[in-house]
Amino acid sequence: MKNLLRWAVALAGVLCVAQASWAQGKVQGVATDENGEPLIGATVLLVGSSRGTATDFDGNYLLENVPSGEQQIRASYTGYADLTKTITVADGETITLDFTLGEDVEVLDEVVVIGYGSVRKEDATGVVAKVTTKDFNRGAIVSPEQLITGKVAGVQIAPGDGSPGGGSAIRIRGATSLNASNEPLFVVDGMPLDNEGTAGGRNPLNFINPSDIESFTVLKDASATAIYGSRGANGVIIITTKKGEAGSRPRVNYDGYYTVNELRGEPAMLDAGAFRDLVTFHAPSRLSQLGNANTNWFDETLRTAQGQSHNLSVSGGGQDYGYRISAGFQELEGIIRSSETERISYALNYNHKLLDGNLLINTNLRGARTQDVFDPGIGAAWELDPTQPVLDPANTAFGGYFEYGNPLAPRNPVSAIEQRQDLGQSFRNIGNMDMELKLDNLLEGLSLKGNVGFDINQGERTTFEPTTFVNTQVANYNGRVRVENFTRTNYLMDAYLKYQRSLNERNRLDLTVGYSYQDFNEEYPIFEGQNLPTDQFGANRPDIAEDVFPFNTSFENRLISFWGRAIYSFDDRYVLTATLRRDGSTRFGPENRWGLFPSAALAWRVLEENWAEGLNDLFSDLKFRVSYGVTGNQEIGDYRYLSQYAISDQRARYQIGYNADGTPIFINTARPDAYDAGLKWEETTSFNAGLEFGFGNGRISGSLEYYVQNTNDLLFDVNVAAGTNLSDRVLTNVGELQNSGVELSLTGTVVNTPELSWSLSGNIAYNRTEVLEISNIAGSGGILRGGISGGVGNNIQILRVGGEIDAFYVYEHILDENGNPVNDVADQPMYVDQNEDGVINEADRRLYQSPAPDIIYGLTSNLQFKGFDLAMTLRGAVGNYVYNNNASNRGFYNRITGLPGFMNNVHESALVTGFRNPQYFSDYYVEDASFMRLDNITLGYTFLPKRGVSSLRLYVTGQNLLVFTRYSGLDPEVGIGGIDNAPYPRPMGFIFGASLGL
Repeated sequence: MKNLLRWAVALAGVLCVAQASWAQGKVQGVATDENGEPLIGATVLLVGSSRGTATDFDGNYLLENVPSGEQQIRASYTGYADLTKTITVADGETITLDFTLGEDVEVLDEVVVIGYGSVRKEDATGVVAKVTTKDFNRGAIVSPEQLITGKVAGVQIAPGDGSPGGGSAIRIRGATSLNASNEPLFVVDGMPLDNEGTAGGRNPLNFINPSDIESFTVLKDASATAIYGSRGANGVIIITTKKGEAGSRPRVNYDGYYTVNELRGEPAMLDAGAFRDLVTFHAPSRLSQLGNANTNWFDETLRTAQGQSHNLSVSGGGQDYGYRISAGFQELEGIIRSSETERISYALNYNHKLLDGNLLINTNLRGARTQDVFDPGIGAAWELDPTQPVLDPANTAFGGYFEYGNPLAPRNPVSAIEQRQDLGQSFRNIGNMDMELKLDNLLEGLSLKGNVGFDINQGERTTFEPTTFVNTQVANYNGRVRVENFTRTNYLMDAYLKYQRSLNERNRLDLTVGYSYQDFNEEYPIFEGQNLPTDQFGANRPDIAEDVFPFNTSFENRLISFWGRAIYSFDDRYVLTATLRRDGSTRFGPENRWGLFPSAALAWRVLEENWAEGLNDLFSDLKFRVSYGVTGNQEIGDYRYLSQYAISDQRARYQIGYNADGTPIFINTARPDAYDAGLKWEETTSFNAGLEFGFGNGRISGSLEYYVQNTNDLLFDVNVAAGTNLSDRVLTNVGELQNSGVELSLTGTVVNTPELSWSLSGNIAYNRTEVLEISNIAGSGGILRGGISGGVGNNIQILRVGGEIDAFYVYEHILDENGNPVNDVADQPMYVDQNEDGVINEADRRLYQSPAPDIIYGLTSNLQFKGFDLAMTLRGAVGNYVYNNNASNRGFYNRITGLPGFMNNVHESALVTGFRNPQYFSDYYVEDASFMRLDNITLGYTFLPKRGVSSLRLYVTGQNLLVFTRYSGLDPEVGIGGIDNAPYPRPMGFIFGASLGL
């Protein structure tokens, strides 16, 4: 940690003394509007730097210290279009340069991206949030969603773990389903993605290089998402990538960084000395089983990780075309030894206007090869006796590593890291071509649009466990090789007509009708070999194993859609949007295959009313919105409405006789799975009321939203009566749940001068999820889920009417006078008898808190002073609870007294509770995990432009430096499920980077 701080402080010092030293001149002039009136306080800026000045009362300005050579000078003023001029400055020269600024039509007609098109911002009736490059999070960004973590109200982005390249769970306004996917739909440059995980990689979004992204548009309510029908129930995130601009000169840009990361905090397990003391006091008869070592298993398995990233792009364009080509390389180590990820990515965009600008063709192609080295986890580091050594040269059966040789005992985590191999790689390519043909010769404002695309993902994951790691002392085989291949394809075709025209000065109409077809195919051949005759071939020869188990699975589904949307604006005051989509999905049976998803919305721009002139002195924007609509969810897997049979491998065959030579004849068995032929769509109805506002000529702006979402016909796997099938569970429609909440977003400019600018943006959201109905379940007492480590088949969460999703289902522990739980030593009850029947049993368990936060919030600060910039992002949650499974499964003394032939380490919580036996269902382990995290803080310096160098910036970033929380575990963010069971630790780190533009 000290070394990391020294490096950070050293680079920060370099930035603080960075100065430009080349020849300079001056630029002076006047800035006026189109009527010749001076613009007071207009900003005149040297492009590519933060050097600028402001005009005086007569519109005059003087810009000093302008480097010699060709330079660009930009004048800007609120409500007017920016104007940039190019000049050539000689050393010591003073140039006169005047600016005449016109009204900013782009501000007046700013557009936001929505499904299958875009609308003027003032015509948007749905809840649409846009995050652009200047607002992105900074640092060692691996996956696209990390760029907007904490940036959008109501969007929870919960990192799954701290593994390199690991993905995140994303929830927009809470969860809308119990069994189907709750992830939003991602659309990249018009191509809806299939974001299911693969065996070959950690994160399906890793193929997108974050450096290629221009903006995110988040669609949250039904008015915005219903156009995506059955794929829009969880919200939509539209990613727009960077593109070349027609008429621009060639530009070369590079950005790169070096990063170092290490564990923040220390797991709460006993060290060797404390463990010996515990055994001496509680289990003196087992002192002979202690070792002579002092091993910190976390130190042995963790490391200071390093990484690097490099991205290069070339962009430009001619009169009618633009292009951008980029390539990227990223290599990151994980803090668990052996874990790492590597990505090589590329992207190509080419756009061209033909037929006198009546035909626009836009082509996008991008892809990546990702390679991952998966770690075996650090669960064993939490378990293993710290008095045992890492190595035991006499133990040749396990390659010279210490092992108990007992299948019930924890394994040596160092042996797992150094002997076991788990490698994955994937190749993903996505491309699409969209075309727009203007048909004004047939009807003014009419155009025909088409989009064809593909998304192909292929890869492999190979696991090799040598005989010196897995043998019959700890398993039922000697050595194992498993090879999992996968191929997933997604083909798209969209065709639609668009009519967009101002009918007269007061009426504007935007009509769209279209057709969409998507085809998904998946194939998963798997080959496993057990009982290896030798380890010398590693993972390269699984076929030489004595027992081989080949298996192949394939899936396919199709989605066909017809849709339409109408947007009508009257007098720039009232805007009405109506959307209708009809989806047909092969994931449902013929009787329920088609779903209809309508929406309607109305917006009122108050300041356009004649009587509202007096409000213009206070407000710069004031718009009310209301919307209602229906979306669906088809992400339930394939063939679930059909009778399916699970075919056995060689381990579950049936002998039917013998061959002539006396060898037995076997056939594979087939097990029927339960199914419900009447599966129906999950449907989410959504109501939203919102207010958009602005003050101080746009200096402060924001929005306030209230929403209610009800999901009907929830799909869930429930138990079925014995004897119904050879499977005891079936997917069926079971009930209804509701999300309701409030969101507030604010953006403000605190200071805005040529030398100093400071902006703040923040958001806060409250959400409540409640299960309203559970049917088709005997007794309807609820559905247990949320499996934990410890015991057999224990579940700590429940779905029950009136409760939240995955509410913890626990006993209320009795506390002593010091606030600690009473233990199981004294002859007294430990739990509250809720029904007062004198017996502690299942009936006394209660709903107690849930993993979902009541409130999530984010705060971003951007400060610029001359060439320096300082950016900071804070993020947090309130009311989210976590079940500390690390403590519940390890915090009791029976771990050293009740196990045959070995002892497990003990969690420090046992020293407080004194538990002899596990208390898995105690509410003591359900902890308040509310937190505030300093996600990142960045200090940078941008040098003045120089001949041939348009921009140069150096920066240092700290990530995950501070977390304020009452949670006793390593990290309060343990994933959406809220169960903390030795996940990959989330590191803290520093990034040292540079960006260069030519």
